[in-house]
Amino acid sequence: MSQRPGVIGLLLCEQVIVEEKTRNITPVNCFTSRTVEQLPSETFPFIVFAILTDGAGEISLEVIIQRLDSLDEIYRSSLSFRFTNPLQEVRCIFRIRDCSFPVSGYYQVTLLADNESVAQRKFRIVPKENPA
Repeated sequence: MSQRPGVIGLLLCEQVIVEEKTRNITPVNCFTSRTVEQLPSETFPFIVFAILTDGAGEISLEVIIQRLDSLDEIYRSSLSFRFTNPLQEVRCIFRIRDCSFPVSGYYQVTLLADNESVAQRKFRIVPKENPA
């Protein structure tokens, strides 16, 4: 029997460093706003980083990125993970590499576990101002 995990945290960041010896994780350059050169934007890499706990069994994890003005989905990625112990903390890293943002404004990252939302994070895409 599977049990959906709870989310301790959800971050958007430019990279995640995993220290080799201790396996500690350092999120780098976490953001809630990104400036882009043009719209639609070029793709730029970033990471959706989540810490999950209290899960049991095989769980399908999915990240969806949507425009908040229209709720249009612009990105989706999934993976499967086996939780072996509800006390286990799982560090989930989604590397977003091929997502382009069509317009400026607010977007939302949603993390789903077995097709149910377990965490959300809002962020903003801002066009670079051209000097007059």
